[in-house]
Amino acid sequence: MLVSATRQNRLMGTPGRADRTVTVERTIDAPPELIFALLADPARHHQIDGSGTLHGRSRGPQRLELGSTFSMAMQQSKFRYRSMNRVIEFVDNRVIAWETVGERNGRRFIGGQRWRYQLVPIAGPDGLPSTLVLHSYDWGAALFAPAIHLAGYPRRMALGMTKTLQRLASAISADASKR
Repeated sequence: MLVSATRQNRLMGTPGRADRTVTVERTIDAPPELIFALLADPARHHQIDGSGTLHGRSRGPQRLELGSTFSMAMQQSKFRYRSMNRVIEFVDNRVIAWETVGERNGRRFIGGQRWRYQLVPIAGPDGLPSTLVLHSYDWGAALFAPAIHLAGYPRRMALGMTKTLQRLASAISADASKR
């Protein structure tokens, strides 16, 4: 489900370029701490990627924190590269965001896009802890932002992000069944 730009800006707490931010949301039947633990572990990001562009494991710390850097092997069509990411927001168990730059053969060719997860604790229908997960892609500060829009990335990102939240819910459910 897409979130309106007004609601998205209120939830993100920044005015920004609402016309260059896509946000999807999903309620997951688990407390925010379980979801955040997975999101803060870049080695598990390949398990939840709904875009189909993430290939292989991450390089970087075992658990992210503010200022952490990590990279991921990526592929779009036949083009392979590494995304270099820096955590720019971090509120334990509530918010994590990183800015990404594409790099190939040591040269940066794209960058400035921001990925953000906000976790809002809520009570589920059965009274057990649940979490509203808001997943945002912001290309307002990206290099070549108009080209990102013209290439249709925002629409494609919304579809991939929705799949990511589905996969996140499945991974959390699988983790819970192992306990």
